[in-house]
Amino acid sequence: MEADKTNERAVLVFCNWLVFGLIGLGFLLEGGARENVLIGMIGIIGIIAGFVVHIIINHISSTGFTLGEVALGLVLFALGAVTFILSWIIGAMPLVAFRIGLLLLAVLVVGFLVYVATRYGVAGAFRKFDVIGTSNSGKREP
Repeated sequence: MEADKTNERAVLVFCNWLVFGLIGLGFLLEGGARENVLIGMIGIIGIIAGFVVHIIINHISSTGFTLGEVALGLVLFALGAVTFILSWIIGAMPLVAFRIGLLLLAVLVVGFLVYVATRYGVAGAFRKFDVIGTSNSGKREP
């Protein structure tokens, strides 16, 4: 029975990103190609909708993001950020595409911070990333 719930969640997540992710990516790329910020913003809204629906799926199935989902998200964010920075340095990016890319990166960073703060609380989110204030035993030092 547990395997069925895991499989159902996996199918829901896949279908969610198949719809919202591809539509968002399509509008994002089309906005850059046509140099239209509004079309690019529609793509960003589609990607945000994909994140929100993924969080709702996690809540319904009483799980969090799997390690594979986290790894994939970090790799895609890093790849997108490096591509954006290199395109900006080379100068092969029109101003509209620069604005769309900058807005997308900003929205993703803010979305990550909001998710972590709402999931763990502000103090709990800080503790998740605080490696200096934690000793080898895992307990916080005074």
